[in-house]
Amino acid sequence: MSGDLRTDAPAPPKGQPAGLWVLIFTETWERWSHYGMRAILILYLTAPVALGGMGLEKPQAAGIFGGYLLAIYLFALSGGQIADRFLGAKRTIVLGGLFIAAGQLLLQVRSLNGLVASLVLISIGTCLLKPNVSASVGRLYTKEDPRRDGAFTYEYMGINLGAMIAPIFCGYMAEQPTFIAFLTRMGLHSPSGWAWAFGLSGFGMLLGLANFVLRRNLIVDVNLPEGQKEAPPRGMGFLAILLLVLLASAWMVIGGKNWPIQLLGGAAASVGTMAAVSWLLKKGIVQGRAAATTATGETVAAPTLTPEDLKRLGVVGMMLCFSMTFWAVFQQAGSSLNLFAKEFTERVIFGFEIPASWFQSVNATGIVLLGSVFAWLWTRRAGKWPSSPVKFALALLFAALGFYLLVPASLIAQAVPGQVTKVGMGWLGGVYLMHTIGELCLSPVGLSYVSKLAPKHMSSQLMGAWFFATGLGSYLAGKAAGLMGTVPLAVLFGFCATVALAASLILWVLVSPIIRRQMGGYS
Repeated sequence: MSGDLRTDAPAPPKGQPAGLWVLIFTETWERWSHYGMRAILILYLTAPVALGGMGLEKPQAAGIFGGYLLAIYLFALSGGQIADRFLGAKRTIVLGGLFIAAGQLLLQVRSLNGLVASLVLISIGTCLLKPNVSASVGRLYTKEDPRRDGAFTYEYMGINLGAMIAPIFCGYMAEQPTFIAFLTRMGLHSPSGWAWAFGLSGFGMLLGLANFVLRRNLIVDVNLPEGQKEAPPRGMGFLAILLLVLLASAWMVIGGKNWPIQLLGGAAASVGTMAAVSWLLKKGIVQGRAAATTATGETVAAPTLTPEDLKRLGVVGMMLCFSMTFWAVFQQAGSSLNLFAKEFTERVIFGFEIPASWFQSVNATGIVLLGSVFAWLWTRRAGKWPSSPVKFALALLFAALGFYLLVPASLIAQAVPGQVTKVGMGWLGGVYLMHTIGELCLSPVGLSYVSKLAPKHMSSQLMGAWFFATGLGSYLAGKAAGLMGTVPLAVLFGFCATVALAASLILWVLVSPIIRRQMGGYS
């Protein structure tokens, strides 16, 4: 990657391609589905049975929640591989959406096995859909197009528009007695609002999927050479077997009783499945799709990896390690921060008690409000400082600052042993502000970075690797909630902040210069 953009290069087209808005709308509603359910999931798991919940203890609930956060990203390696080698990105997105919708419907079944089954379907559906939506955004642009970082930020704003609104509606249905009273007045008596909230989440996925199917022709790959088109799907029989393997692996992760089974077993299953499929394809035992076809129907084989490709893959691997650390801190929004809001935060304003799940909208609101500013900033600074590794380091710094804010808040909340002193909402507001800035420095930039460095025939698979690292970090975030009853909050949050700060300094001072030399300049 060179330094500043060449002044003699042709000016890129103004605005964004129409396909970007199709993908954004689709993912907005998929994220509505995910965040609407995520905002209330751990509350549902820990709520008493008499109030319509599952009545689980915090460690067990945190294990299921952490396993779910792990599974929705862990098997994205196979989600990318399925698109690259069997179905193509668009068909894989549709398949993933159908899995998610089916899982949301299963959430209506009130049993532990029914819950796990629904989360399994949602997780595999997410692994099929997420990496391929992001990879499809990258394919709308050439490698040199300076609009790329801005496009991923716009995508991220769309994601968070769904994430901002869904917890408010779903949280209201799940937690507010006034909603149950409304149902009773309408003649729709219900003992609790959990099923209605989960049903609303599923509606979002169906709406996003319908939009994608109707407008998918607007999504084009501008990097295909002239005269070539996307190859047709292959290996449907083998794909059915592969999907069964993935579903069984996800069940092991979500329903696992301890962390070695969930984390180590899940990671081994994910990497092992991808490696086994790659070996079968390489040996010709399983027939996959070609990289493309010509106008006359001839297949175009996938190119071999060049030394430059291998160098770029190494850079991506380094960046994934640091992104995993960021997500281990950031994704505690749905676990430990959610419980902190419920148990340690004063949430009453003018006599109205704000549902704890509504705090899940704060970060998303910040993304929507600040996203256009960062999209403009990254487009203006394309090819200049800060490079992508430095942006990652800034993200980790802001993640650390956010959790350091929780240290004094926790000391106030637990100042008297055995007694809770509730703190003001401003503490959590400050955390979410810091984390929002950090997220805008890392997530859309990381998606753009991976799509830019990935060899063309591996674009979806490399995007799957990004989400794989996200899953590992998210699992650690989920497990952190299980420590809230045994570890002082100030110690727990302070430790997380210190780890993020150390990772930021290592990346900025030691690793960033190495990556810059590897890539020949700012990257």
